[in-house]
Amino acid sequence: MLRRCISAAVAVSLLLCSCSSSENGGDDGVGLAVVDNGGPSFSPNVPAYGYPSFLERIEPSDSLSNINYRSFDPSQLTEVTTQPFEDKECLQAYSGRYIYKEGSFVGVLDSDGSVIMQADTFAKAEFVSPTMLRMYLYDFEGSDFVYADISDKNDPKIEETHTFKSSNIRTSERRVEDSDRVLLYIVANGVTVGQTGYDSVSQKDVSELPSDISCQKAYTVTKDGAYYIIAFDEFYNYTVYEGTYAKIDLSIAGKPGSCYIMSYEDNIEAKTLIDSFARSEDDNSDTRDDDYISFDFGLYGDDDYIVTLYSSGKLISQGTKDGSQFYSSAKVDTRCFGDLIRWVDSTVSKEYSGTTA
Repeated sequence: MLRRCISAAVAVSLLLCSCSSSENGGDDGVGLAVVDNGGPSFSPNVPAYGYPSFLERIEPSDSLSNINYRSFDPSQLTEVTTQPFEDKECLQAYSGRYIYKEGSFVGVLDSDGSVIMQADTFAKAEFVSPTMLRMYLYDFEGSDFVYADISDKNDPKIEETHTFKSSNIRTSERRVEDSDRVLLYIVANGVTVGQTGYDSVSQKDVSELPSDISCQKAYTVTKDGAYYIIAFDEFYNYTVYEGTYAKIDLSIAGKPGSCYIMSYEDNIEAKTLIDSFARSEDDNSDTRDDDYISFDFGLYGDDDYIVTLYSSGKLISQGTKDGSQFYSSAKVDTRCFGDLIRWVDSTVSKEYSGTTA
């Protein structure tokens, strides 16, 4: 977080330098953006902005793409190529446990090679969580299956069926030592979720989550100003998503695009950058042919306002900020528009680094 704060400070300093020349007696029009029907053009001393390429590979619904943690990640299942134990043929490994084969049957080993489940009944096994496997009677998925709970490796249990129980996920409170602060924790099947507690925990309507997220129960949690969505699947595996703080809409040369800010630090940085712009009186110029970028900061928290900056330098802000409604229309240095586009392309794009169209 310290690195991000330093980065924000540097970025603000650059913008204060590059976006305030009109108030410091500089030559009017020198190095400023000019917009025509063919899109933006610039004098040679101003870097040209372009359409952020990452917007071309994301979907508009990618509002929860910034994953902080998965308690179970199927992509981390590994096929065993080098056998770890002399007398056992291991097929697959996950989190220090192995599926091994003996004749036509499979079983489960721990990290030391000790048998958790003998290979004498089931022909196929697959992990559905770090401590639960689906065990098939035959070596194809359509065969009859049961579930093996190996959370206690000395006493594995076979379950004919598995049923998710919402009551198995609850919250608890703990007072911070030598403090009046009380933190909230989520406990799933007796296991505490995460390493630290939260300032607030509230259950979330799962219908509000993107349809591609496998979820039986979800919570919104906050910690030190940041907030997260924690979603549980049917096996109590959970995924921690960074919350969605703001929505960005833009149009460059008639090409629209949108994305979300899904980082608390980035959200603060965006607000700081925009607040740093030196403003002058608006001349009510026409913006119909302008490129634009708009930030909707009303997705979470007490503030609910929209800021729109046009390539001609017109800046419109409206909504509720710090508990008060407001509307303002001003002019800023046109280079600020290019700075914002480049900030989105270089900073916000990192939040979508793991997203594919």
